Amino acid sequence: MRLAEEVRLLVGSTDSSTGSTSESTTSSRHRPDIQGLRAIAVLAVVALHVGFGSLTGGFVGVDVFFAISGFLITQQLMRQVRTEGRVSLLGFYARRARRILPAATVVLLATVVYAALFLGFVRTREIAVDALWSAAFAANFRFASLETDYFSAALPPSPLQHFWSLAVEEQFYLVWPLMILGCLWAIKRRSERATPDGPATPDPRGRRRVLVIALGVVIVASLLASAVLTRTSPEAAYFSPFTRAWELGLGAIAAIAFRDDGPQDATARWRAQVLSAFGMFFIVCACLQFNDATPFPGTPALVPVLGSVFIIVAGTLWHGPTVVGRLLSVPPLQVVGNWSYSLYLWHFPVPVLAELQLGRELRWWEQVLLVALAFGLAGLSYHYVEEPFRRGILWRRPAFGRAATLGPVALYPLSITLVAVTCFGANTYATGTARDGYQPAITLAEADSSASSGPSKQPDRPASSAAPPAAKAQEPDPLPALLKASVLAARKNQAIPTNLKPGLTNLSDDVESVGECNYYSTNVRKLCPRGDADAEKTIVVIGDSHARHWTPAVEEIAERSGYRAYMLAMPQCTVSLVTPDKIDSTDPMTSCDDFHDFMLSSVKKLRPDLLLISSRPISAAYHDSSGRHTDRADVRRAVYRGYQRLLDQVKPVAKRTVWLRDVPALQFDPATCLSSNKTLSPCTYKPLESQQDGADLQMQAAKSARVETVDLDDMFCDSVGICTTVVGDTITHRDGHHLTATYSKELGRTLGERLEVW
Repeated sequence: MRLAEEVRLLVGSTDSSTGSTSESTTSSRHRPDIQGLRAIAVLAVVALHVGFGSLTGGFVGVDVFFAISGFLITQQLMRQVRTEGRVSLLGFYARRARRILPAATVVLLATVVYAALFLGFVRTREIAVDALWSAAFAANFRFASLETDYFSAALPPSPLQHFWSLAVEEQFYLVWPLMILGCLWAIKRRSERATPDGPATPDPRGRRRVLVIALGVVIVASLLASAVLTRTSPEAAYFSPFTRAWELGLGAIAAIAFRDDGPQDATARWRAQVLSAFGMFFIVCACLQFNDATPFPGTPALVPVLGSVFIIVAGTLWHGPTVVGRLLSVPPLQVVGNWSYSLYLWHFPVPVLAELQLGRELRWWEQVLLVALAFGLAGLSYHYVEEPFRRGILWRRPAFGRAATLGPVALYPLSITLVAVTCFGANTYATGTARDGYQPAITLAEADSSASSGPSKQPDRPASSAAPPAAKAQEPDPLPALLKASVLAARKNQAIPTNLKPGLTNLSDDVESVGECNYYSTNVRKLCPRGDADAEKTIVVIGDSHARHWTPAVEEIAERSGYRAYMLAMPQCTVSLVTPDKIDSTDPMTSCDDFHDFMLSSVKKLRPDLLLISSRPISAAYHDSSGRHTDRADVRRAVYRGYQRLLDQVKPVAKRTVWLRDVPALQFDPATCLSSNKTLSPCTYKPLESQQDGADLQMQAAKSARVETVDLDDMFCDSVGICTTVVGDTITHRDGHHLTATYSKELGRTLGERLEVW
């Protein structure tokens, strides 16, 4: 017997006397409150992404969408069971294809084409990969893997990052209809065994009870997984379908457990008023009170999800208007609710692509214009893409027969094929237009006669410090002169060299090797000697990732000059003895306190001959026993005191202490700039003012403690403060503020000479 026939016998036999099914049916009715709820959800997400300060919890809009989607899709499935006596998997996936794929495919194609035209081959290749994952509804797995890397956080976000939520939904709906069929099939088999004389008419309440129990098990398991993983692996928890399934599941339970044909009396109206009021209160509180410090999704996600379910159930219990229902039914919210899917698709790539092209953060008026553009694109997408495909005018023609179902299903492979072909073509185009023939590296010949000679900067040494032995006579270091030649070439708008190192396509991967001592991603607290392992003299480097990116340079010095070197550097853990924020969070980074203890005890144990300090200036916030502090003046004072406490502890145990000034930072992504331009001039910059201010504060703390300082800004910028991203044929930065490992190694001799240990 076919499965569809088994389901038809299971869900209810026809009463011969009345001609109606044993379970009453209800026709679908328009729910303006749900459309308004969709509008609230998408507006919250848009407000968050454009930086509207009050809605710090706007990300819960996605959770509202999950609850709505779980309810509506399950309601459709259960209605089909009641009215047709079967669940058509082919029909279900055909409806999903008409609803989801056309608009999503248009956005993917537009984003990839825009990248190829304006963002260069590096960013085009990355966006093309993201588009392929998104087209396959696996974007959540892609972005979960990227979010686990600290250094990837310094890069601009993908304009397709928001497709993760669409992937979670479709992964849920790949399983949910099968689960319903499985439960119904199990109920039927049990009924047949209980009544051997023939199939019995199933009890509709019993059927719903079984589905609620089965779905309840899934919800509890998913919620527990979400609570646990949010604490242990927040990146995985945020993007995982297993930790989000309960959100769609609660919406699904509402569709199964609450009938739409209940009595419309005063009791129902009162319950609906109370439920909808509580629901809206929960959602508003989540939008206003949640922020990036909220452990999400975890149990906090219950607040917006339950709020959504309350509003949905209220509209099921009472068909008349409620106070909340009237608010959600106002015409502007109805329009935004209709456009909500297209608006969600367009709202993120529009500003992100603009930021990538401009190479800086958007100004407020630019954000306003781009949001307006996103609304315009959403309206066009809704009327000319979503609606025509959703109504399926072509496939509803009788002449097409079974193609009316098979046609929409074919949208899946067609969408993936279109995206794949476009990605290939875009990548080919962007790569082919990147260069006009071979361009040589910059040489000293580009500089004027004064560029090839001149004194190098020496350490700023306090009067009481004993000078180290003079370096052996040798040929002058060519790098300072090459820097001057490179800045001059950039100011003359010379062509970008063809064979850059590292290559642009793997620029972000040009990270220093830390071996077994990755203090950031593991709990390792041991020492890893570098350089000359048998040497008696030691160099110790302390700080954060801005100390760690000096690893290749320090290794060059250690191997040549006979030092054992230790890199005691933990990314994002400022060298100032304060507790900073976690990356992309306002939670205290308590692991930094633990690392500070390890770092200080190791320095006291090693008693280095040379102690180097380097750190990115902290400027946003710090934590202490009274909480989190963000006042700029307060932060500066606290960080300065943290520098002083550090120097008070390490200076007495080191024979010589030197603070390396933080290298200049730039606002744009160097890979995007260098791959989307043919000449060097657009990729010059002036050091980021906030970074320079923080570096000045570090120098003040060092000089106050009579600690030497070394300033290598002249290895990035000329005397008037114009900086280049390419020196010779080497790219200086892998992102806005980290050195490439290649340039760090080339700076080894320069740094060694400035320290007078080369």
